This record gives sequence, structure tokens and C-alpha cells, in this order.
Amino acid sequence: MIGKILLAGFVCAGMAVAQTTASGHSAVSAPGTAAAVPAKTYAFDVVSIRRNMSPQQGIPQVGPTPDGYRMTNNSLQGVLMTAYAPQTGGVAYYMQDQIKALPDWVMSERYDIDARIAEEDRVDWQNPAEQKVMLQSMLQTMLVERCKLAVHREVKQSAVYSMVVAKGGPKVKETDPTVEHPRGMKLPDGGVIVLSNGGRGFYGVSMASFASGLSEMMINSPPVQDKTGLTGKYDIVLTFRFVSKLFESERQSGPSASDPGASIASDPAAAINSLLQDQFGLKLVPVKGPVETLVIDHIERPTPN
Repeated sequence: MIGKILLAGFVCAGMAVAQTTASGHSAVSAPGTAAAVPAKTYAFDVVSIRRNMSPQQGIPQVGPTPDGYRMTNNSLQGVLMTAYAPQTGGVAYYMQDQIKALPDWVMSERYDIDARIAEEDRVDWQNPAEQKVMLQSMLQTMLVERCKLAVHREVKQSAVYSMVVAKGGPKVKETDPTVEHPRGMKLPDGGVIVLSNGGRGFYGVSMASFASGLSEMMINSPPVQDKTGLTGKYDIVLTFRFVSKLFESERQSGPSASDPGASIASDPAAAINSLLQDQFGLKLVPVKGPVETLVIDHIERPTPN
């Protein structure tokens, strides 16, 4: 999976309490935020989950299909990333250090999942916006029923970088929906990351997803949060020079464990801001902001079919 990413953190604003609906679907919300719970609770019509003991080869295949959801030889980590997205902070998914109390087996053991939707859900499933909401709800229901999952969200104030539009306006390329994305690692919001010797490409991603991607790359820095106000899908290719400069900055400067604000004072992102502005018309501004954490209260290995 993506290095620092795990699944989809802010002085403590409170703790969400998991609520269980009549269907057993675990809904979570944080005080002061709108709960990301659909008006209707969805569930797959048929679900098969099997342990896969074969060696993992190539890029894991995981994501929605025309009639459901499929995952091959991958950990349940990716399922959690898709089922639970941060509700605050302008990010698309959680970083590894923003998931608490996750057992090692969730990341190390690999499974195959083949889930099918009910016939009555097929029309709504064809709508991309509806499919995203439905898929999250269905995966949450599946995890509750098959893994006895219980979670809650916590929010605290922390050092972050706000990604904003630089003077002169954005220079990012909007995705052409008629052009097929290159083959790569699928992201929870439907975009794709392509890793190569020449750099790293993000295709069909939201700005929140790109912000999460920068956070994953900036290993020793505060998280990046999207505050651009850009609402489209974009193709953003980071050249090898950009990636090298980013990691060079992180080797030279990192956050202080004793002072969470120290990294903001030293501003390690200054070394890459010129590249962000020149290439994409974006910049990172060090601030204090809300950071959301997903806490795993309980999870078991999936029940056999």
C-alpha cells in the first residue's frame, strides 16, 4: 500500500460515539461536524471473503465493479480506507498515524473479497456520486457484520499545512473524462496514483486526495489539508526533480517530538513551495488546524462464508 497512508486528526474537540442502527450498521460522527451517514443504510446482497495465502504480485486490484466490489490478495487496510473517510480537515483519507489501535493482522493478512449489489440498487449504482456513498455504507455494514467492527472518531488541534491557491491562480490540469487513466494504484475517491522512475502521477484526483498524497510523501512533516476551494478532478504529475526536492527537504528538517509546533516554525515545506507555485499555482501555508483520528474499538478476523 501507499507508504505512510493507512485509511483515513484537531486541541481535543471531542470524541464521537459509535451508534448502531437497527440493521447493525455502525455510524460514527464527530461533534460539530455533519455525520457522513447516508439517508439509507445500504448492504451488499452477497459477500464472499476468503483468506489468500498466495504471494502478492503486482499492483493490488481493489475497488468497485459494475455490479459490486472486488478485492484480490490484499489486506483489509484498503477496505477500511474506503469505508471510513475523514469528515473534517480537507483530506481524502487517513494517514497511518491517524488510525489508532489497529491490529497488525489487518495490515499483514491478505484476503479476496467478491461482493455483489442487489438488483434494486443497480440504477443508483451507475451514478458515480451515489455509488461513492453507497459503497462506503455497504463496506461499513460488511465490516460490522463480518468483522464485528466498532470505531469512533477523535479530533484535535495540531500543526498542519493548508494547501491554497497561489498568487496568479491555479495551474493544474482538469481531468478529461474521455481519456482513460493509466494503470496504477487506485485511491478511495476513484483516482489513480502511478509510480515511476520519473516521478509520481496523480490522475483523476480531487484536491483533497492530492493533499493526502503530499502528506504521505512528506514523511516527517505535519499533514497537508486542501483549502484551495477547487472542486474538480485533476491530473497532476510530480516530476523526479519535484519528488527529490521534497525528500531532500524532509531529510534536512523534521518535526520535534517534544514540540508539535516546531516543524511549523522551521517550515520544511519552504523548500518545495517554489516548485508547487511554479508548476501548479499552489502553495503550503503553516497553520494550526483540526486533525481527525479514526480509533478502532474492536475488530475480528472476518467470519468464514
